[in-house]
Amino acid sequence: MIPKRINSITLSAILLLLIFCFGLSVKTTQAQTMNLKDSDYDSLTDQTESAVYHTNPHNGDTDADGWLDATEILTGTDPLNANDPVTITAPTSSAATTTSLPWYITRAAALSAYILMFLVIILGTGMTTGYVYKYSNPVQTWIIHKYLSIALGLTLLLHISSLLFDKFINFSWADILIPFSSNFKPLFLSLGIFGFYLILIIIFSSLFYRLKYQRAWRGIHYATYPLFIFSFVHGVFIGTDTPTPVMQVVYGVTGLVFSGLLIYRFLIYVLKKQWAKKS
Repeated sequence: MIPKRINSITLSAILLLLIFCFGLSVKTTQAQTMNLKDSDYDSLTDQTESAVYHTNPHNGDTDADGWLDATEILTGTDPLNANDPVTITAPTSSAATTTSLPWYITRAAALSAYILMFLVIILGTGMTTGYVYKYSNPVQTWIIHKYLSIALGLTLLLHISSLLFDKFINFSWADILIPFSSNFKPLFLSLGIFGFYLILIIIFSSLFYRLKYQRAWRGIHYATYPLFIFSFVHGVFIGTDTPTPVMQVVYGVTGLVFSGLLIYRFLIYVLKKQWAKKS
């Protein structure tokens, strides 16, 4: 029987962590939005023009058809084609310059999922090596690992689904589920998609194979290492909040800790091989 006290403390700690991550992400996104540059004053930031729409950030009318790039984008016409549109209706919203609620949600969920994934991997490695049991008993450690994994899955689903409601890039289901189907940073976006499928495989193996097929389950869990690498590269190169000091600290610390952990695991593996040969 799992003590109710351990359950409540673990769930409360995870909830506080999620609230902190959401608040931090919203704050960094707001700070970044306030500092974004619009060189040609066309209501599109330089970063958005270069990364998303591929328009000229120093020319408000890239295709020289007499209509501002933002106007064409908001009305669904091509800002890179002077023959499109033949006619155009002035937009009634300022969606190009505002950061929508779905965008805040997807960035906050992404940060939460990333930190949760990092904690799950650190804790899982500590359980494998037995190091974590110096500070926590096995039952409590397993419960924490379980709930962190559940929270990771939920925040990841929130991150993916909220992208469908944001009009900043207009992702489709295919864009977020099929690798290399989107034109928006296809390599880095696809690494995130591969990471999502790796998480599904790891969770599925834990639910159905952990007790019956422990060797297969352990082998599948080694996928957590490429999972972190995929997620790290995906976050650094596709996250709009990467340039902020807070996120640079987050990525720097987690990247260094993970690198040290990887070296530590490799050394243990080599030493065990040597001891096995001697014995």
